[in-house]
Amino acid sequence: MTATRYRPTLAHLPTPEPAAPLATLPLYSLPLYSLEVISPGGRAPHLTGWTVQTWPVASLGDLTLQARPHHPATPDDLRAALTRAGFTPLGPVRPHR
Repeated sequence: MTATRYRPTLAHLPTPEPAAPLATLPLYSLPLYSLEVISPGGRAPHLTGWTVQTWPVASLGDLTLQARPHHPATPDDLRAALTRAGFTPLGPVRPHR
């Protein structure tokens, strides 16, 4: 019995994807903000350019919200985006790392 040796060639290997530009890596290098909001109808906000999580536990409003921008943004940018979406931000915007 003879053994057959498999020798991969470059033609059989997939072409690697190019590395992502440093400007897009990583999302977690941007700040995470949290605050409470008054929500119209008790719904969670959908904010373009933000990753948003909400919890129905709040001492001042309807929801506690955490949001991370997809681009450099300030707490004032988050407040403006929430106001445009019909939500009322309450209390201070707390940054987290």
